[in-house]
This record gives sequence, structure tokens and C-alpha cells, in this order.
Amino acid sequence: MSLPVYQHINLKTGSLDELNAILNPELNLKHPVTISLKALDLDQQRELIGLIENYFVSHNLSFKFPYPVYLVSDHEASITKVPLVRKQEELPKFFTQRDSKMNVKESHLAGKNKLLQQEVRNSDASSNIKDAQNYGEAHRIIYELEEERKFYRLILNRLVKGKK
Repeated sequence: MSLPVYQHINLKTGSLDELNAILNPELNLKHPVTISLKALDLDQQRELIGLIENYFVSHNLSFKFPYPVYLVSDHEASITKVPLVRKQEELPKFFTQRDSKMNVKESHLAGKNKLLQQEVRNSDASSNIKDAQNYGEAHRIIYELEEERKFYRLILNRLVKGKK
């Protein structure tokens, strides 16, 4: 099994046939995907961004799970829910190609990863997103409470040192 590194797709034309050839339910099952719209003019980019987002919504698929789908475009990221970057260099470095081969432990973990990908794919995408948001919110609350605790601990330490 290969490492999950970016699959780069460059759209040359704004045709629906080319887009339909790319979009399928297995698109982001085995690796993260980048779809570059840079070769198109801004109006075509905006139209294709909407079509790609509608594809994922209408098929009840997630562009975040099991691997993310990134769009490379000149538009602002606020026009869509799909992760959008302006340049390839802005993509997360986690999925970039490594120069060395996998060792035995990494190869074993990659094999287990295939089963987990299937499990994620078979689950409900909206439920996964809600669970991830709830998990993140709980950890934000924990972080804020920990920062408050550190603040009060600092004040207490200063008071104790001041009395001596």
C-alpha cells in the first residue's frame, strides 16, 4: 500500500464532461486530492467550485473524510465550504511526498489504514462532521479552562511570594 500523498488534478477546461470524469464516490477514499482550477478564468472557477461542492452535498459525501479534497483557485476561501487555497505551497505539509521508503512499522500501519478508510467511508458524513465539531468544541473549552487555571495559579504564586 502506498502512502497517502496528494493526487493533483489539473482541470484544463471548464467542461462538465471533464468534471464528471473526475468526480466519483471513490475520489478521496485512498489519498487526499487537490483540484487545480488555475488554468480557467475566474467565472469558470467560481462555477466549477459550486458544481464540485454540490456534487459532494447531493451524493451525501464528505470532502473532508477519509481524506480531504482541496481546491486550488484564485477565489477567496469564503465562497465555499470546500477547503480552498491560492497556491500549491499553501496545502498542508502532512500529505507531501517523502523521499525515503516506508519502514516495516509504517507499512503495517498503512495496511490497517485501508480498513479504517472503508469504515469512515461507510459511515454518515454529516454525523462524522458533527462528531468532530463536538470533539473540537469540548477541547476548546478544556483549553480555555486550563488557561484560566494557569492565570489564577500565577496570581496565587505572586501573592504567596509577596507575603514572605
